[in-house]
Amino acid sequence: MKMTPLNISIFVVASIVGLYLGFAYPLLAILLVIPVVGFVAIIFMRNKSGAVGDAVALSEALQFSAPTDKSRIYVMRKGFVGGQQGMNIAVNGVLESQIRSKYFLMAEVEPGKHSVKAKMSSGSESAARTHHFDVAAGECVLLDMKLNMGALQGTPDFTEERDAAQAKQMLSGCKLILWKDAAREPATVSQR
Repeated sequence: MKMTPLNISIFVVASIVGLYLGFAYPLLAILLVIPVVGFVAIIFMRNKSGAVGDAVALSEALQFSAPTDKSRIYVMRKGFVGGQQGMNIAVNGVLESQIRSKYFLMAEVEPGKHSVKAKMSSGSESAARTHHFDVAAGECVLLDMKLNMGALQGTPDFTEERDAAQAKQMLSGCKLILWKDAAREPATVSQR
């Protein structure tokens, strides 16, 4: 998350006001906690990712290398903010799944132009973002997903990493999530 001075100021003011109201009016605090807990429960119920990959698939994916005639796209999340809310990911509009913090997806694709669309599971379509890029044969690209918090909802932010050593370090400690359509293992998509 990119913390701007405005976001920090709003957070500090909201915390102080919330603490004051909570201690001054305990009944009000209890009444306000109930809808917040319900909202959080709804967000978590919208999390519907693919299955977690087995140890062999994880080990192979963490090599961060593609066959000479193919390319690989990795999409990962490691951030804290909104980390347990699912982020829906679609590669070329064909492969779809969802990741939370400390998880990643990997798609083996044809070399060329590709697009990755990201949207928070509880976010509106207006907050969805699409990233377009080229990837060469034998090349891998890692898209590190962050969440930019706005006043009402967060929007995904893409950061590309193509250096293998840096990408392997970033992926360490993450678990592989499979695409929802398990019939496509390993995940392969054609160029668009």
